[in-house]
Amino acid sequence: MHPGLDNIRKYISAHERFIISTHESPDGDGLGAEIAFRELLLSMGKDAIIVNSDPIPEKFSFIDEVGEIIVFSEKGKNAIDLNNSALFVLDTNDVSNIGALNQYLEGKIRGYFIIDHHEGGKDKYEANFIQVEASSACEIVYDIIMHFEKQLSPKSARALYAGIVFDTGSFRYPKTSPKTFRIAAHLVELGADPFSIYEKIYENNSMASFELRALMLASMEVHYGGRLVLMKLTPEMLLKSGAPFEEGEMNINLPLTIKGVVASILVKQNFDGLIKVSMRTKGNYDVSKIAMANGGGGHRNAAGYKSSLNFEETCRKVLVEMGDFFK
Repeated sequence: MHPGLDNIRKYISAHERFIISTHESPDGDGLGAEIAFRELLLSMGKDAIIVNSDPIPEKFSFIDEVGEIIVFSEKGKNAIDLNNSALFVLDTNDVSNIGALNQYLEGKIRGYFIIDHHEGGKDKYEANFIQVEASSACEIVYDIIMHFEKQLSPKSARALYAGIVFDTGSFRYPKTSPKTFRIAAHLVELGADPFSIYEKIYENNSMASFELRALMLASMEVHYGGRLVLMKLTPEMLLKSGAPFEEGEMNINLPLTIKGVVASILVKQNFDGLIKVSMRTKGNYDVSKIAMANGGGGHRNAAGYKSSLNFEETCRKVLVEMGDFFK
């Protein structure tokens, strides 16, 4: 039995009211895990709400079927009951990654507990539930629900399946295991529709997002003998296309479909001015170490960080960092 199961049992027993949150720019894995985990807490007689700092991207709106997820704002913060509340942080091992909500909750709650599968944060392993070999946060939440012998509703089965599909790249990323397929099969038995979920995530893009993809591909730079591709996502591209920032982020995997390319970099900036770096690789190229060295995190083949440099300086810096792979 994973030691995190005992940790989570004690944490749930110690509190009656919970806030559940995930990282900024929430994705299918974080959102799916939140929906199913809230159902678990409610079935155990606990009070639980989901609050995220950023809104749900349109392509993942189907995960929140009945509008359970609250988007944090200064205007709506009074709707959050902080009286004796404790926090669950899903799909990130750094509580600061939940964004503005963390700043509001700091010093006002009874503690936090992490459920995650990313590399890094080893100092948090002992007290939380961090399982880096898991394919997704949704896979871990499924295990937790099965451990407590609770039934999964069709709604939660669909949410967990969507999260697993997204975070495994449709069952093709390295952490996809035989166990992942067994879980997926059970979720399908419980009501998840593979075709419908795949269509909503991957075949439901707007024309604006397609135009944004074209702009990003036009920014493409090829380095290190064709083994690495760098793309850019800028506020100017967002304005010209009219597409949401989240749609552009999904394009980082496109260069990896090119023969010979083993690494992809996306340097991106939203209208808030914050510059971020996302890195993807094939094979034995561990970008999580680069991300952690810059205050970020992630997986061996998929990681990222926030940059304090300007846009072009950030591009030059990450190219040098990734260049160590190709010496």
